[in-house]
Amino acid sequence: MFNGERHIIDLNVVQEGEIQKWTNYIHGWQVRYFQLSCDGILTYFLSSNDLDCPRGSVNIHKMVTQVHPSSEVRFDLVTPTVTWYLRCLNSNDRVKWRTAFIIQQDDKSISEEGSAMLLNESSLQAVSDLNLKLDELESFKQSLSVQMSDIRSIIPTDATNLSHQLTVLQATVAGIVATTSTCIDLLQDRETFWKDQLKVEKDKRTQMEILYKAGERERKELIGAQEGPHLNEDEFFDAVESTLDKMDNLEVTTPTKTENKDADNSKHFMFDQMQEIIRKYMELSRQDPEKDDSWQPVSKDGVTKIYRKGEEKGDMMIDFLVALTSVKGVTAAEMAEVFHTKELKLQWDHTIEADKVLEVLDEHCTIIHQILKRVWPAAQRDIVYASHKQKLDESPTPDWIVCNKSCEHMTVPRGTSGYCRAEIEVVLYCKTVVEGEGSSTTDRRNIRCDIVYSATVNPGGWAPSSAVRAISQREYPKFLKKISEFAQNHVKNTPMKF
Repeated sequence: MFNGERHIIDLNVVQEGEIQKWTNYIHGWQVRYFQLSCDGILTYFLSSNDLDCPRGSVNIHKMVTQVHPSSEVRFDLVTPTVTWYLRCLNSNDRVKWRTAFIIQQDDKSISEEGSAMLLNESSLQAVSDLNLKLDELESFKQSLSVQMSDIRSIIPTDATNLSHQLTVLQATVAGIVATTSTCIDLLQDRETFWKDQLKVEKDKRTQMEILYKAGERERKELIGAQEGPHLNEDEFFDAVESTLDKMDNLEVTTPTKTENKDADNSKHFMFDQMQEIIRKYMELSRQDPEKDDSWQPVSKDGVTKIYRKGEEKGDMMIDFLVALTSVKGVTAAEMAEVFHTKELKLQWDHTIEADKVLEVLDEHCTIIHQILKRVWPAAQRDIVYASHKQKLDESPTPDWIVCNKSCEHMTVPRGTSGYCRAEIEVVLYCKTVVEGEGSSTTDRRNIRCDIVYSATVNPGGWAPSSAVRAISQREYPKFLKKISEFAQNHVKNTPMKF
């Protein structure tokens, strides 16, 4: 970075123009004027009127350019000591700047001693040969000019002399053609040489970028996985929302089979936590949101209603989102199975990149390591959680509940997976309702499943809390609609399970 001393800018500027630069939380993106000099120094100024006061500079030969796949105008300049987050005014500008960086970096690589692009003896000889031939062409040009003057002076008087001069002219032209042909051959050889060298340099650069990205991801995990750039809340929400919309349109993928350990029916270490969560949501299911003041309506989408529910914890009052909905033609047991079973979950939840069963605690409780698809600009996340499914009573149409609760597991310790570890507490409470007094429980047309759903998520790393809350409110109805439609199609034309 610029250290406060006056920086002398090379007068031979190869690229310049305005680029938006991320400054800080308060001011966000600001337009700055950038200049790239022929010696590879990129300098920025407050504006084009302040070129005598540089605000900062980097050596592009010591940086890596990272382009964001989700934005056609964004790119980052990463050095060992600082990262510049930049945003061009349009995609064409980004192409021009990146091209200028590549050209300057290639020029540097062929001039530095010890570089893979160092000119060898044959290439230096080629330069000498080319200069020699250019000198010959200049001599031929001067000779041709003199001969043409001689021809013009003797045309009216001396026919014999004219024939001689034409012969000399023919020889001069032949020499020019031969020398030009040699120049073309030399240039073609040089072009082939540079293409080969450029390919070698690109391969090395690709390998270095791969190694850098792997190291950067590990570094972020070790220091708390802070995402960058630190967008403001609106920009962060817009970026995450855009990526989630793309995930909604993904095609269903075939799940990968994983090996399960033998089940242990003894009381496992997550049992008490799960029972406490179950007691809490059984109580919630008995409450009437329309009459209880602790339920505050947030939104309504068809049969799905979202409430903000207050809860006392010690001396503090916290709130979390709760969604209520109904699904026709599906029982509580069937809905719980669709939500809990890993193979079924992979068919309707497109936010999952991969998952693996780490341990089977009992018949209905499994510990899972799940890797989520990256949602730019956030870092990629993973979760280690226990998923517990339980029948709540022994009636002919019993209620079911599924609880997913984050936990630790020795096979994937926190900070070793290469991802930012998120924390979750997700509950799906399902109640079978037979519509119409005396209706048959063997006809799906008489059955519906009432659902109470809540998901408390701590994404870890850096993310604006208001953006996380807004995304949750947006995703609740979409999630419930997606799982409801999948469950209805999955159980259609099959015997009901209670």
